[in-house]
Amino acid sequence: MLTALDHIIIGVHDLPQADQTFNQHLGLVSSAGGNHPSGGTANRIIVIGDTYLELIAVRAPEEAQQSMLDRLKQGDGYLNCVLASDDIKADSQAMFQRGVSVIGPNQGSLKSADGVSRGWLRTDVERPDLTQHYPFIIQHDSSGEERRRRLAGGQTPPAHPLGVQRVVSATLAVENLTEASQRFQHIYGLQPSEARNHEPWGARVVTFALGAGTQSLELAEPSSASGASLPQDALLSTHLHQLGESLYRITLAVVDLRVVRHYLDAHKVSYTVLEDGQPTLWIHPNQANGALIVLSEEKVY
Repeated sequence: MLTALDHIIIGVHDLPQADQTFNQHLGLVSSAGGNHPSGGTANRIIVIGDTYLELIAVRAPEEAQQSMLDRLKQGDGYLNCVLASDDIKADSQAMFQRGVSVIGPNQGSLKSADGVSRGWLRTDVERPDLTQHYPFIIQHDSSGEERRRRLAGGQTPPAHPLGVQRVVSATLAVENLTEASQRFQHIYGLQPSEARNHEPWGARVVTFALGAGTQSLELAEPSSASGASLPQDALLSTHLHQLGESLYRITLAVVDLRVVRHYLDAHKVSYTVLEDGQPTLWIHPNQANGALIVLSEEKVY
């Protein structure tokens, strides 16, 4: 079963600079990272609840996936989101039986600079050159608090000064919402919601609930509304035109947006506040290495 958003991948050219931006300006603190033994990449990990953000950079271009190199030619930004499985062999077999071409499950591993190792099984969808367009699925060799500690280099993950509590959703831009909903339902075996219009940011959205329904994968197509209050590089239509069908934004839950605004103002981070059922704060892509980050208030009682 596909249970959650496992992690979000943000491709960057300069890993130390990106790590500094997220730590010092955005208040999202990394806690571990290392070199992948294959694939020619290095990363830094930002643990948020049971999900994490992965800042990843190419260290050996001759070993890196061509799709990653091609995407980074267009600048820093999202590469993909990843779905967690509690039985990746069964989920991969179910996808194969639905007629989906899958690659895996294949073993992966990483050792951090301080010697903490972790491993996983990973299944990709369709051709290797599409690995940045379809979320892949993953199952780690640990779970719960042990997994969180391994992700954080063997320590308890730090709290984030921005006040972020968890990852709520990941939203992919698509050209045709009806067709894409049917395609993603076929690939992942998830049930789509009814489409809903979001006029403040000019989108029509379908949601796929994951696991217990506390997280979701979303698909969004541009609607007739323009979302004109957002800067040009944050518009859904701009993303789709420049990058095609791919991850557009993530939504993070915070306890108090007033506290968040105070923090971002103090660190001179640009953002837009939109009313989308409730107030949401959109950190502009040029403030977060090309990653559009939406913050939504979620009270903790």
